[in-house]
Amino acid sequence: MSTVKVPDTLLFKKIHGCIAAGSCGNSMGEIMEGYTIDERIEKFGWVEELLPVTKIGRSPDGWGVNPTDVSLGYPMISHAHTRPAGTTEDGEERYRLLCTAIIEKAGRIDIMDLAKIWVRDIKPDKFGWLVGPQDQVIYYSLKSGVPPWEVGSFATWPGFYGTVKMIGAIGIVNACNPAMAAQDALEIGRIKDRRGVPANYALEICAAHCAAVAEALRPGASVQSVIDTACGYLSQSPLNDVKRALDWAANCDNIEEYGRMFDKEYYNRPISKADEVFAAAMGILAMSKGNPRDAVILSVNSGRDTDCRAHTAASLAGALSGIDAVPADWVATVDNAMKDNPHTVSNRTSAETSIGLYNAAINTINQYKSVIAEVEQQC
Repeated sequence: MSTVKVPDTLLFKKIHGCIAAGSCGNSMGEIMEGYTIDERIEKFGWVEELLPVTKIGRSPDGWGVNPTDVSLGYPMISHAHTRPAGTTEDGEERYRLLCTAIIEKAGRIDIMDLAKIWVRDIKPDKFGWLVGPQDQVIYYSLKSGVPPWEVGSFATWPGFYGTVKMIGAIGIVNACNPAMAAQDALEIGRIKDRRGVPANYALEICAAHCAAVAEALRPGASVQSVIDTACGYLSQSPLNDVKRALDWAANCDNIEEYGRMFDKEYYNRPISKADEVFAAAMGILAMSKGNPRDAVILSVNSGRDTDCRAHTAASLAGALSGIDAVPADWVATVDNAMKDNPHTVSNRTSAETSIGLYNAAINTINQYKSVIAEVEQQC
């Protein structure tokens, strides 16, 4: 695929910007994920470069299961290792699986299409490196015959942001069509989470995020139109979180002040709840004015779930501004780290992924044109 000519169109540049900036943010933000502002300052200072990450790992754990006897179950695996600068993590792995499904389908997918890729492309020896313990639950559920739309009922961390971070490419294949992107996201996100549980907003935030990506790919899109589109798919509670974050963003002097407001408001709550992370990312998108480099740097220095904030804010900024606004050295570092990585589910570069998604988006648009033509013949 690397020999395929890169399309010289605005839509491709916006798609490539979305993919590349999201991956850069994901990688740079991982190293200080979970740190408070003060902890990040003490350990790293101000971060604006891609750094290696050391993962401690932990002993296999499977509710008393003997790790050598898989007939009794599967232990949750996590290996100690160091990730070179530019390496991404489990959320990006799920994103890569989704991209593979779209690229191979050459258009919109359903949850069955995604499930087939999960079962085919994840190998058990990959667990504990980039794909993590929560992904084992999905994989082995699918392998055991659990219907894909039921698998999310067994999510290891329901209501968390991992479902949202994996799903943005649904907005790309539905470029410029937020309503369809939101509809697809609500279905496909069920492979990792579920609807109908009080205070679990993960799937509606999936819809909001994918609608925002689709909006950002429009030629006349703006930061405000992206935020307004996302808000249109949120119920009152997560919408209130976004509005509060936007108010903080508008009245803060710097990102550390903004981050401390989240530390105070969400104190003693899990850092990766979907409503908090999405709200934080919307505020950072506004603060960055749609510049992907600024969106990454602001996100990774903002505290709490930095890699998720950075992936979301940067991917939207990249879609708005295009690949030319994403630092080329960052993109090269991430591409080089991932294209030879033995543990990833896909070694495609950001350009290769973007070409495949661009072609899928064009196919989707052409299908709409065909339908329109047939309807118009009868009108």
